[in-house]
Amino acid sequence: MKPFLKFTPIALSCALVACAGPAPQSEFAPVTTGGLYSEFSQEAAAEGRYTPFVAGALAQQSLSFSDSAAYYLRALEVDPSNRLIANRAFFQLLYAGRMEEAAKIAVTISEDKEAVFNDDLVSILYVLEAFNRQDWEAVRARLSRVEMTGFGGMLSPLLAGWSYAAQNDIEGAETALADMVADIRLKPIADEHRAYMLDHLSQFEQAEEQYRLIADAAQPLSLQPFVAYADMLARTGKRAEAREFLGEQAVRFSNNNFLLREGQLIAAGLRPTQQSANPQGAVGGTFYRLASEFSRSSSPRAAVIYLRIASYLTPQIADIYFMLGNLMDDLENPAEAAKAYGAVPSTSGLSVIAEERRINALRRGGDVAAAEAALRTAIRDNPRQSLYLVALGDILRERREFGEAILYYSQAIDLNKSSGRQDWFAFFARGVSHEQSKDWPKAESDFLQALTLSPDEPSVLNYLGYSWIDRGMRVDEAKGLIEKAVEQRPEDGFIIDSLGWVNYLTGDYAEAVRLLEKAVRIEPDDVTINHHLGDAYWRVGRFIEARFQWQHAIDSKPDAEELAELRVKMDMGLREDS
Repeated sequence: MKPFLKFTPIALSCALVACAGPAPQSEFAPVTTGGLYSEFSQEAAAEGRYTPFVAGALAQQSLSFSDSAAYYLRALEVDPSNRLIANRAFFQLLYAGRMEEAAKIAVTISEDKEAVFNDDLVSILYVLEAFNRQDWEAVRARLSRVEMTGFGGMLSPLLAGWSYAAQNDIEGAETALADMVADIRLKPIADEHRAYMLDHLSQFEQAEEQYRLIADAAQPLSLQPFVAYADMLARTGKRAEAREFLGEQAVRFSNNNFLLREGQLIAAGLRPTQQSANPQGAVGGTFYRLASEFSRSSSPRAAVIYLRIASYLTPQIADIYFMLGNLMDDLENPAEAAKAYGAVPSTSGLSVIAEERRINALRRGGDVAAAEAALRTAIRDNPRQSLYLVALGDILRERREFGEAILYYSQAIDLNKSSGRQDWFAFFARGVSHEQSKDWPKAESDFLQALTLSPDEPSVLNYLGYSWIDRGMRVDEAKGLIEKAVEQRPEDGFIIDSLGWVNYLTGDYAEAVRLLEKAVRIEPDDVTINHHLGDAYWRVGRFIEARFQWQHAIDSKPDAEELAELRVKMDMGLREDS
């Protein structure tokens, strides 16, 4: 196969993440262990059962960032000189995205003459508070007052350099960057910011020379300078050159989505999503990229912190809030995920998928009514967005309103067909709704269409295979589908249950027991899996264990039909002909 050039930000990983050092575990890790998580409640806090500090700690452990910050701030009112409380409040405000309040606390902490040590993040926000106000003298004064290590140590010369560039002093800026330029690890970052500074100061010939050096590098630090260069060309009347340059780079980097997206904006006479040739844009972009690296290195909480700082400097960038939503999803915090997705501007190309994810976050957080209301509004305003139609179908299907769910799935399928697209999931979900409505011919047709569109999708392979087995149809083919699904999801209890059940139905009871025992270890409270394992135990003569599994299935609250079947088995065992 012909090799292709792939963008891999090795330099960024080394220079940024290594310089950033480990995340401050005292703030990112849970503050307590044991049962406190389950003891926190809004009602108990409102009734004054906790002191503000304890309430803040409990809310912090449950990832209720805004609540935690509010309680720590209340505790700080009682004891304003307490550095521990101030630091806790600072970090929870950061997590919650309440940046102005976090910056205010950072200033208070950093200007405490008795303080002997500050966390780097406190010092960073202390300097950025002046940076965001464009008080460049204060930026330099504060940089001289604090001592930062790790990423803060790398950031200091960038902030100092931009404070000079913002005052049209390129010599001062280059002097500030000199130590970075001399460090082979950090020189690519310094070179990038020097290009932005020259562009900012309208020194376009020198900026172009610097941008070209960056673009010609074998392993560029980032693709953002490529976009900034094209933007500069377009701003200086060279739009054709800008289009040609980005076209070449898109081919070079295998049709990179970022370059294609930004290139479309510039070609249309618009500014790129992120504009780096200014102090806030350049430094905000650095934080955004650092967050991206932390998110890829399994440090989502650190990534959240750096994204919040990026949003403080560049609040208009939709990608920041979209990534925040993804991270909050990873942290299983649907309330914060919904807020983050909701912050994506409606003018962004990400707005449709962000709204769909916001609605899904509302559902996961238990606010199904709000999710449904939002979907119906979205469908009214955007009736040709199939994502919304499918999402509403999902809510209705989960509520067992299969008839109405089928209508919305069908609308989505018709819309996709009219635009030349096909969505396996819409067919699959409609098939499930037909199957649950006892309309097997239509269900089978939809499952087969979903399988045609996505031949390796485990959910489709499993559901169709199990449905065939359950009806005594195409058993060998069904077993093949389920085995294929298990290969892709070897730890999915429901798919393993299906394979166990096909072995049961084909008389291989010992193998059925082995598989069903594994399935029940993964999904210990599922009614169907426990029911199946009980049947398999009975077939191999393990009668006491069979009744135990059936009783556990009963305790797991099956529907009325399955409950009646289980009670008969508890009383009479399993008939030979069943």
